[in-house]
Amino acid sequence: MIQNKSLIYGLVVVSGFMLVWLVYADQGIESNPDLLSEESPLILIDGKVPPKLSRLPAHLQFIDEQTCLQCHATERKMNFGAGPVVAKKIPHEFRENCASCHILEK
Repeated sequence: MIQNKSLIYGLVVVSGFMLVWLVYADQGIESNPDLLSEESPLILIDGKVPPKLSRLPAHLQFIDEQTCLQCHATERKMNFGAGPVVAKKIPHEFRENCASCHILEK
């Protein structure tokens, strides 16, 4: 009888560990190795990540802020040979060094 009690207690303990593992194992936290390897800006604007720059010729090399404003001071249509592209007006006040927040897409 004593041997059966030890077996029953052992099964209860193992079952308890399994139950705890099933309840707490999946908390909706996913390990995403790409998240850490992907370059992201150090600055958040209003709690949001600034959009990445598309691979348009004008975006491939950051020259200065005035160059950015040539296209983005107002909304305008442009064509770089692959069809029309809309350069949207920047939705925030002017900040120095656009490339500190907006990085180039990979």
